[in-house]
Amino acid sequence: MNNDQFDELMSAATFAQSGEHETARSILKGKDRVLAAVSDMAFDSSVFSYALNICMRTQCELDILYLTRTEPHMEEIHAFMSRAAREGITSIITKKDGCMKQAILDYTSKKRSVLFVVVGTTPELDIECKAGEKSLSEAWKRLKCPLVVVSRGESPSVA
Repeated sequence: MNNDQFDELMSAATFAQSGEHETARSILKGKDRVLAAVSDMAFDSSVFSYALNICMRTQCELDILYLTRTEPHMEEIHAFMSRAAREGITSIITKKDGCMKQAILDYTSKKRSVLFVVVGTTPELDIECKAGEKSLSEAWKRLKCPLVVVSRGESPSVA
């Protein structure tokens, strides 16, 4: 992301925070999705609250990337998707396994309309990733949208 894109994004966030949703949407120009990336290994439901808050402020849709092999948290995810629907936010879920960073990169390269990626912890990004993958580290630097790392307790309340 270059400086101009970052400035646009921050301007849109400021307008959205102040209730100027139409102005924020016009600045974003086609960026209409928030990606919440969660995994079985470090499942944190506060990621969903944070992502939902962003979606409500920017009127974006929500994509959930679930890194899983056994799907132990599906009931919680479906409950959250129902909550999002009650708030008027459309959500979809995509299940993958493997490296979290690679899954995020693959997803955002296919769906260029992603405004933000929200994850629970920085170590979660390295789940299932092989140490020393230079090409992945280089590719990670080219992520086309901001990465928001949320820890428990930092999640904003959703009105």
